[in-house]
Amino acid sequence: MSQFETVYVSTACNRTPHSVDWGRNKLVCYGASNSVAIYDPKYADAGKVVSVLCQHKNRVNSVRWIRHKNGLPETEFVSASSDCTAIVWTRINDYSFFPTSILKGHEGTVTVADGIYVADRNVDSAKQTAIIATASVDSSVKVWMRHENEDDVICLQTLSFGSGFCLCARLCFLPGTDIVLLSCAADDAKIHLFAESISNAIQGPLKEYAKQFVRVDSLVGHEDWIRAMDFTLDDSGHLLLASSSQDSLIRLWRIAPCGEKTATSTRKRIGELDLEEDIQPDEKFFSVIVQDDTAAYFAVSLDSVLAGHEGWVYGIDWHPPIYSEDKKRCTQPMKLLSSSLDKSIIIWEPDASSGVWLESVRVGEIGGNTLGFYGSKFSPDGQSIIGHGYQGSFHLWTYSDELGTWEPGVTVGGHFGEVVDIQWEPGGRFLFSVSTDQTTRIHAPWIRDDHQEETWHELARPQVHGYDISCLAVLSRYRFASGAEEKVIRAFRAPNNFVKNFRQICKVESDKDIENSDAFAVPQGASVPTLGLSNKAVYEGQEVPPEERHVKDEYPEFYFTPLNLKEPPTEENLLQNTLWPEVQKLYGHGYELFALAARHDGTLLASACKATTAEHAAIIIWDTSTWKQMQRLVSHQLTVTQMEFSPDDRFLLSVSRDRRWSLFQLEDSELDRKIYRLIANTEKKTGVHARIIWCCSWTYDSKYFITGSRDGKVAVWGHEGATSETASPLHQYTLSSKPLELPDQSVTAVAVAPVKIAADVYLVAVGLESGCINMYKWSPVSTGTVDNWQRCLELDNSVAHHLAVKKLSFRPLVDTGSDCDKNTLKNLQISSCGADHAVKIFNIYVNKL
Repeated sequence: MSQFETVYVSTACNRTPHSVDWGRNKLVCYGASNSVAIYDPKYADAGKVVSVLCQHKNRVNSVRWIRHKNGLPETEFVSASSDCTAIVWTRINDYSFFPTSILKGHEGTVTVADGIYVADRNVDSAKQTAIIATASVDSSVKVWMRHENEDDVICLQTLSFGSGFCLCARLCFLPGTDIVLLSCAADDAKIHLFAESISNAIQGPLKEYAKQFVRVDSLVGHEDWIRAMDFTLDDSGHLLLASSSQDSLIRLWRIAPCGEKTATSTRKRIGELDLEEDIQPDEKFFSVIVQDDTAAYFAVSLDSVLAGHEGWVYGIDWHPPIYSEDKKRCTQPMKLLSSSLDKSIIIWEPDASSGVWLESVRVGEIGGNTLGFYGSKFSPDGQSIIGHGYQGSFHLWTYSDELGTWEPGVTVGGHFGEVVDIQWEPGGRFLFSVSTDQTTRIHAPWIRDDHQEETWHELARPQVHGYDISCLAVLSRYRFASGAEEKVIRAFRAPNNFVKNFRQICKVESDKDIENSDAFAVPQGASVPTLGLSNKAVYEGQEVPPEERHVKDEYPEFYFTPLNLKEPPTEENLLQNTLWPEVQKLYGHGYELFALAARHDGTLLASACKATTAEHAAIIIWDTSTWKQMQRLVSHQLTVTQMEFSPDDRFLLSVSRDRRWSLFQLEDSELDRKIYRLIANTEKKTGVHARIIWCCSWTYDSKYFITGSRDGKVAVWGHEGATSETASPLHQYTLSSKPLELPDQSVTAVAVAPVKIAADVYLVAVGLESGCINMYKWSPVSTGTVDNWQRCLELDNSVAHHLAVKKLSFRPLVDTGSDCDKNTLKNLQISSCGADHAVKIFNIYVNKL
């Protein structure tokens, strides 16, 4: 058994076309920041991100399963990235993939990639002969080949587009042949067709292939950039190419095999037409040399123009062919899926009598505050469709035979910006996260009556803001405060509708939080007025006041509608119906908020903002019952980067860009007023850290606190062993052990487990700027053979994060419903967030450490 298990991964899809693909293997792969996420939509009938693949050094722009000609489940996919490379990933087992080939050669961002297998002679082999095409902003398209059972990929050819560039590239076979056709959509609004042709001009190591791609035709018709293309075969064996464009139109092109006599006679007849005669169908012909100077002829024509979208059409996808169990018979349903920035996804089908393509289904967001879809895909059986939106969200619909309609389903999702802070609610039932994508989100487990494995999902989006959110403080289960790139702290309180749905989805029978008792007038939900930043409360049966009536009447998509949920909400409901009402704004800081912390009893809130002077670096203490300022704690000279109250609430610890920490203690004589006084701090002579201190954390028993900094040092401080006060600003506080030093690393996050894992042994999690998370056993007592610090677990980039870890937080042991019992401790759960847009939760098996 492993020392850990990944329980939950929440990360949004990259906001680029071609960044999602759904294979016949029933898995969805999608670009997530610099990584590729593997998503199983049918996992436990709820869906889960089952794997995250990290190899690229910059954003992933395109992913594509490498498809078999006979419809076998895919075992490989190709990803393209802004790091100027493409990677071929090969499946090892159910959810594990390994990068077998890295395609290097482009001088700019690789925007799109596609691949097909050109031979299925040995379908049992690990790898088959494949052709891969990659397009880049360096104005080239490269064609690559990998031989059967080899890892090396050879660049066969580079196609130059001069001063232009290729926006989309797709590969297929010409009908009735094994000739590969490459379709490239360029910035000249044309589709350029390249086909394999026998060539005697190839010399050197590539001579054995004896083929190169030659331009055979250019399709003209679109009036703006073409953003997507897809191929399929119809019942007559003709190849249909669908193309979608920023001109809001979809065009269907037919490529049909024909004889030499037909091609040459038609060319002559069209050339002899008088201008006054009837205009003939525009049909072009091209030929390809197959072998021994034998040519194959094909006719190309425009088949249909589909007009139904009102915005740029970014995605196009044909219904997958349906194969019999023996793979010998194939049926191709004539259905086409398109997605647009007009916030809709359309399924098109030809009319049975006239053959005219008509809209049969339209799904998507009616209104809302998103900006449409970047793409959509059919499931392998065509019974489900998934769309990915401008804000990185997934939207899933499944056809219901009983209802005869497409019903929205539960899917995965996450932040599409850097996740800067996370914190558990006191009972450990759900997790808050905030991000520079201007949202606050709640993540919770979906517990079902059928005893299926619980899966984690986004349960609510309490805040959708107009500023990048930078910090978070949880006051109680149903109250939190957030700070953003504004000078205002905003406090929120859960509405009744959230409490009701939370209890149903997470199976919470009893709730001790008295704030939601009947004695309080708690609103049902919240809505955001047009052009507003504040979530306004909506009460049950409330009539909309005249000054706000336009919100509900003219913009109903922005107004709250109560939900009764037995499963996690869809993206549409998350945006519209899960907001929490704002109960207070706090003014007092001179610059943008940077750090927040709350006492564990929720009675006090500490806040700090960006600062370059001692005046602005002051920490403000707020009374959460009256929302008035209690104190201004002055100690630091520069921005306070993190604060944390001790578990017994007697101390407040702060760390800063000025490379110092400060410790404030609750005055015994001021217990009722809860006044904190500065009792210790470091200075240049007494400090350990030579760079910015990014993070801090307390041990669960309030005996020690830990600081971590950019210089790669992690220090533990306490007052044990100090017999008397000294003149030093440290007073009785000293280093409790030699600091942990991590050369060439930057420590960005630390957290201590909420219980000792052995006698005098604490478990400390350290997050690094590299994205790795290390677990250490720390003990204040060391022997000659055993160091204070013992690394017991390392989560590398393939498991943890591929960019900086921003925050770590252990799940409280209270009321988790897990094995985390203080007496029979088996596992702990830790959550992490990072600059790679991801929120993750891990099980740490203590008895394996």
